[in-house]
Amino acid sequence: MEEELEELELDCMKGEFAPEDRKYWCFLLSSLFTCFSGIFMVLISRLIACILPSEEEGHSGFINDAKEWAGELLSGQTKAGKLLNGIVFVISIASQLIYFYDAQSGMVEKCIYEYPLSLQCDIFLNCLFMAYFFMRFIASNDKMVFMFQLYTLIDFFTIPPSFVSLILGRVWIGLRCLRLMRLNSFPEILQYLNILETARSIRLLQLVAMFMSIWWTAAGFIHLIENYGDPPVFENKQTLSYFECVYCMIVTMSTVGYGDIYPGTLIGRLFQILFLVVGLAMFTTVIPEAMILVGTRKKFGGSYKNERGKTFIVVSGHITFETVTSFLSDFHHE
Repeated sequence: MEEELEELELDCMKGEFAPEDRKYWCFLLSSLFTCFSGIFMVLISRLIACILPSEEEGHSGFINDAKEWAGELLSGQTKAGKLLNGIVFVISIASQLIYFYDAQSGMVEKCIYEYPLSLQCDIFLNCLFMAYFFMRFIASNDKMVFMFQLYTLIDFFTIPPSFVSLILGRVWIGLRCLRLMRLNSFPEILQYLNILETARSIRLLQLVAMFMSIWWTAAGFIHLIENYGDPPVFENKQTLSYFECVYCMIVTMSTVGYGDIYPGTLIGRLFQILFLVVGLAMFTTVIPEAMILVGTRKKFGGSYKNERGKTFIVVSGHITFETVTSFLSDFHHE
């Protein structure tokens, strides 16, 4: 009996489970419960506000002050706001690097008895993301709309599972790949920090961030499904590293289709069909626009070239359309 328990513990640490021993549903339920609880609380608060419309001036003033304070910080117009956006930028990159490390190491679900450094760092970063979540919630004008925003849903599906792992004593990489969608916020943050100033550079980075975030997030989903298998039996899994999934997604997006790496699960194949439609549309629109922006010369940029054989006119002074028209008419004797 003891030998069987030791074998089960060893298999659990290796990530080998019987279908009934997998706990993925606990992590997903924690996210769904948190999401619907937040929506329910917003509905209850609106109902109370409708029944009891009159509020105390002191309480209302405190809420407005907190909202203005949070909005001022998030706008990045002050030194504190720029510092906050810089911190968000750093922790977003750190969380993505931790995800890359865990995904590439082959971790999908396994038992832990000593918390690894990557898990400790991930939990700490999720605490910071949670504080940032509440700050955005306070600053939002419509709380219900806030509940269905992209970054809010990302927080719902990434923050609660990290705390569930502490309770269950096991790690599930789950939908942490959704954090890669935060790449889309980098141009805005860099603009707040005055690192990006021209419209051309901002638009170029927006295109690159959108392309990379969709590509890498899709690769993370395929990595989860292929290494986990189709529920409820989980028998058709295959071992793929994260960067093999990245390679598979770019081959799919570009319609090259080498066929050396392909999804073996039903969910993976259905997802790849959907991704092919979305990815192809993005590949044919984002790449050409980005190439145009890269090839476009910066305004007043380049070196001066002395070209012979061409006449030119230098016009100075107070220039308007009428003065230029009159000057050219006199110059050409019209």
